[in-house]
Amino acid sequence: MKLSFKDQAFSFELLRAVSYVPYQGADLGECLATAARIKEGDMESWYVEWHRTAGRVAEIARHSLAGGHRVSAREAFIRAHNYYRTAEFFLKSDDPRLLPCFECSRTTFRQGMALLDTPCETVAIPYEGTALPGYWYSPDDSGRPRPTLLFVGGFDSTAEELYLAGAAAAIRRGYNCLCFDGPGQGAPLRLAGMPARVDYEVPVAAAVDYLVARSEVIPEQIALMGMSLGGYYAPRAAAFEKRIAACIAYDTFFDVWNSVAKTSPLMATLEKYPGLLNIAARLAVRFNSGLRWSVANSLWVFGAKSVAQLPDIMKQYHLRDVAGRIACPTLVLAGEKDHFVPLEQTERFMKSLTCPKTRVVFTIEEGGEEHCQVGLAHRLHQVIFDWLDEQFAR
Repeated sequence: MKLSFKDQAFSFELLRAVSYVPYQGADLGECLATAARIKEGDMESWYVEWHRTAGRVAEIARHSLAGGHRVSAREAFIRAHNYYRTAEFFLKSDDPRLLPCFECSRTTFRQGMALLDTPCETVAIPYEGTALPGYWYSPDDSGRPRPTLLFVGGFDSTAEELYLAGAAAAIRRGYNCLCFDGPGQGAPLRLAGMPARVDYEVPVAAAVDYLVARSEVIPEQIALMGMSLGGYYAPRAAAFEKRIAACIAYDTFFDVWNSVAKTSPLMATLEKYPGLLNIAARLAVRFNSGLRWSVANSLWVFGAKSVAQLPDIMKQYHLRDVAGRIACPTLVLAGEKDHFVPLEQTERFMKSLTCPKTRVVFTIEEGGEEHCQVGLAHRLHQVIFDWLDEQFAR
């Protein structure tokens, strides 16, 4: 699926921004008008134009708020958050504009959340002498115990984005939801330099500890959902954390390096010649925006010192030895033409599972073939929450 751009990376990230229209995270016209000003494959113009749009929409939000127009202000703040997030996306980790842009995204998000009709609480989850930031959502302020969704992101998402990606859909259906940033994600990565970790069951256990201490949570009805690389994190955690009653993985990284090798043959070929990887990375800066971003973000997220280290680091991220330990019902989702995760990854995962399992493949015909089914939010959430309703009804 291509939208406005021939460049796959730009097209996908535009589609990602637009996909949050159903939850007031974007307006189609604002997104397409912004895209029309961006030079194909030019990451600088990407930042400039999305930042420009974000600033304009944030000003609309402030003006509406000053005039007492609560709903208008809320919607504009949430859109501005998404546009700042999109502006930051292709910036390098050492770009001096990255942190201010992230802070603008986080600030406008929190300003929007403060105007929600349903409760949103900024939380700190105790974790190894520090704390992981997150957001607690509930359908109302009754305090009644409910089923709860624990939602983790992936390789490039933030806890703030997860509201649009799943939390808003959860609270509409009567679920509590806790979204948080773990190692290698969002604020911990940007503000504390905390890289990703293979044993993601550790931060998930900290989040579950937090949840079971809340009176609004039914401890026997905690579901764990992972988005993108979270499709590795969530199943990995479910294999060890037995308080998880249901697991949802979209999309499923059964073997991270295998996915990279299949979707980027250049990286697979150059694995045999590590000295050439740095040369390839430099070439990618000029000729392939998607590969350029992927390599730069991998160095940052995984805490690698050089491109040559990436294959060995990524090879540690797999579910081969742990998938069979998952005991809870598991929903496995995939896009028919996911350009990050080959469909065979879910097939291998399904064969390794011994728990009750369901797989749904979203097709080109229904418009859900992309990574994480971006652009098909209503259908995606219908599948997820109908399945989850059925699990907890049992």
